[in-house]
Amino acid sequence: MIKVVFRVDASIHIGNGHTMRCLVLAEALQCHGYQIEFVSRDLEGNLNEYITSKGFQLIVLPAINPVVSPQTDADYLAWLQCSQLEDAVDFLETIKHADIVVTDHYAIEFLWQQKVRDCLNCKIIAIDDLTRHHCADMVIDQSLGRQPNEYFDVNIALMGSRYALLAPEFTKLRNSALQREKPNERGRVLVSMGGVDAPNATLAVLKQLMLLKNISVTVLLSKKSPSYISVANFCQKYLNILHIDFSENMAQLMMEHDVSIGAAGTTSWERACLGLPSIMIPLAENQLNICDQIVASGCGYKIQLNDISSELILKYETLRFNWKMLYQNNLLICDGNGAHRVVREILRLV
Repeated sequence: MIKVVFRVDASIHIGNGHTMRCLVLAEALQCHGYQIEFVSRDLEGNLNEYITSKGFQLIVLPAINPVVSPQTDADYLAWLQCSQLEDAVDFLETIKHADIVVTDHYAIEFLWQQKVRDCLNCKIIAIDDLTRHHCADMVIDQSLGRQPNEYFDVNIALMGSRYALLAPEFTKLRNSALQREKPNERGRVLVSMGGVDAPNATLAVLKQLMLLKNISVTVLLSKKSPSYISVANFCQKYLNILHIDFSENMAQLMMEHDVSIGAAGTTSWERACLGLPSIMIPLAENQLNICDQIVASGCGYKIQLNDISSELILKYETLRFNWKMLYQNNLLICDGNGAHRVVREILRLV
């Protein structure tokens, strides 16, 4: 049996997106009889319980003390809490065999991958969004418009949103999304800023939306978010806001809404697959490219974090007016079959 090990983390600084897309790929490979293991560091806000709840074996690397706090949202080495080589040594102390190692971490690149490949004699697959230098047999970058020549010295480069790793629920609802009707007068808005939302963009968005009439809002924000209590307290004041802290079926939740307001992470491809127009508020430097590409493709609008109070209502009304065009453009950039395409290439790799 072919053994695949995922090295990926989630935390209050990293968010959930890296782990969630790795889970999608893991489940797809498991369906082909692959043995799957995860290796994740013990970080605040991790998804370790969620990984094991999906039935996967998980090895938890010990927490590092003292905890290193990122100085900026691009301080990726602080996400790892140690050097690449130190993390690779920790990994190799627990993993003695693997046919494939998958890395999805902005702090893990060439040095880590070279050491692990030399020790385990395995294939390396890197999932990335930032065109970094990898020692990998395959690189997957689902960024819209990404080209293979943007990665140096990689044999197999799976580039673009046609390789977006979306859960099967999105593929199942794709046909329903193709039949979406233009929304009625009462707007149904989904607000989801990812698993953390440290700057509390959610609350700033809600305050503006509640100035509008004829609107219903669903807010998805985890209890792990530092903004959770303030958002929960605000939502209790309004009958037209539903606050949930988790959704097992994000695809169905998106289908129940006409407009999304959210961050510009990997969920951007989920919205596109279901034709859900969005207003994006990038919360980190690594989301800027995705956000700009989606705006350039006519799939949504962007607002900077500091401009929510001055621009949100105008952008929302503009989106409502142009909804049909935005909906159709979204459907063109992601069909939800990315995981199938990636698995097909991995089957050829080993």
